[in-house]
Amino acid sequence: MSDFSLLFRQYRERAGLSQNALARRMGMNPAYVNRLERSGQGSGNRRLVETAAEALGLDPVEKDTLLAAAGHLPAALAAAGPADPTLLLLANTLADDGLSEEDKQDLRLVVRLVVQRWRQAARLSPLPDQPEKV
Repeated sequence: MSDFSLLFRQYRERAGLSQNALARRMGMNPAYVNRLERSGQGSGNRRLVETAAEALGLDPVEKDTLLAAAGHLPAALAAAGPADPTLLLLANTLADDGLSEEDKQDLRLVVRLVVQRWRQAARLSPLPDQPEKV
């Protein structure tokens, strides 16, 4: 069973839905839900995964986690574009083996604080809570 399949099943069970009930919410044949849960077959279809996330009532972080488990970019990265120079600069810095894990965590904190302050000043909605990286 793939990481996607396990996560998908956990979200479905947490929602208290049977495969048939979820399929009805998604407007799909129950066989699709079964295949997603059993083997991840169909998870390459981003729209299908987004439809499932909506039907499961996932919050934005959970939706992005499900998308990533299916091999898709999280929504914000897809919208910004994976070749955005600032995103690439940050990703390359965080991926650099020469930077200690402590320094990487410090960089993440600095970026988060700057973005939170900027979003407040621009009167944008606050950032969603991010899961801690293990």
